[in-house]
Amino acid sequence: MVPNRKGKLVNAVLTFSDNDKALEVRPKKGDAVSIPYSQIDKASYEYKSELSVGLSKSHWLQIDYHDQTSPKVFILHMDKHEYIHILDALKVHTGIDADVLGNVNKRLK
Repeated sequence: MVPNRKGKLVNAVLTFSDNDKALEVRPKKGDAVSIPYSQIDKASYEYKSELSVGLSKSHWLQIDYHDQTSPKVFILHMDKHEYIHILDALKVHTGIDADVLGNVNKRLK
């Protein structure tokens, strides 16, 4: 899930395209995002267990990247059954290990 322009989470499909050498996110509604692997500066994973974000337990991936003009940030809410696979795929396809923030032990389970 990704936030739309109004900040509401919408379903999306995440793809690591080795042909295009880019991380691609296609929301159910809204514009697709393509982030070239070479423009990713870092990634951070955080597990939050709070109701303030509207979800009781949430796995978040933040991608810090840049384009020709400025630094940018992309936020992805990961499904509890898929977050480990996504973090592993990030490492395999981009060579980047996500920094683990918050509850470190949760990532290891």
